Amino acid sequence: MKKRMILISVLILLFLSACGQNTDNGSAGDDTVIKVGATPDGYPQYFYENEKLEGFSVDMIEAIFAEIGYEVEWVVTDWTGVLASLETGKINTVANFAQTPEREEKYSFTEPYYYSRAALGVAQDNDTIQSLEDVKGKQVGNVTGSNYQNVLKEQDPNDEIEIINYETPDVIHQDVASGKVDAFVTGREILLAQIKDKGIPLQVVGEAFGEKLVSLPFAKTDENKALIAEINEAVETLKADGTFRDLSMEWFGEDVTISQDEQ
Repeated sequence: MKKRMILISVLILLFLSACGQNTDNGSAGDDTVIKVGATPDGYPQYFYENEKLEGFSVDMIEAIFAEIGYEVEWVVTDWTGVLASLETGKINTVANFAQTPEREEKYSFTEPYYYSRAALGVAQDNDTIQSLEDVKGKQVGNVTGSNYQNVLKEQDPNDEIEIINYETPDVIHQDVASGKVDAFVTGREILLAQIKDKGIPLQVVGEAFGEKLVSLPFAKTDENKALIAEINEAVETLKADGTFRDLSMEWFGEDVTISQDEQ
């Protein structure tokens, strides 16, 4: 009886060991899958069309990872959820994420894949706001968690602009168009594309400001350090062969993959 129990125990251990080996082998394929966070309503960076995620950042990021043999798995939620997923490690990185000194303390970044410029959007019939100077003492809408709030604050050292945070841009568009809020701070190229292609009832005013690098953030680990080196090589390749410029011209009609200082 005792020998039989020992034999059964050995067989169970062997079975569990085999299962463990199969699990490891099965998950090895996951090493070539990168989970990227995005929002569902960020046209033209990312948006759903025919139940498929499309957009400038989608095309750019998929081109980068295809170059180094990785598959992208998109994880789509609101911006607050995207940031929380990055914090907790549920995703590897985030699309359309400005690289700032504050964020560099927490994450390691790749080379930029494009340069973001901020601008103000106002109602179509608003002719009183033509520059940053004109929004002093007024209310400006911002999407919670976006970096545009910080970009605007950099232009407002005396804290004369009141920033009103919203969960989604759609409500900001409505409130600015109706005059409930004076202006909207966001990406210049993004808003121009939304006005042209989606009929957003706003206009872009004033000069672009606060150019920022938009790069892919990763947790600070040795494994990610090696991955970032691969990504940077891919970025250089895709810049050199014209892929980045072609995608930028397709989505924006101008090359946002180089800094204004280089133009």
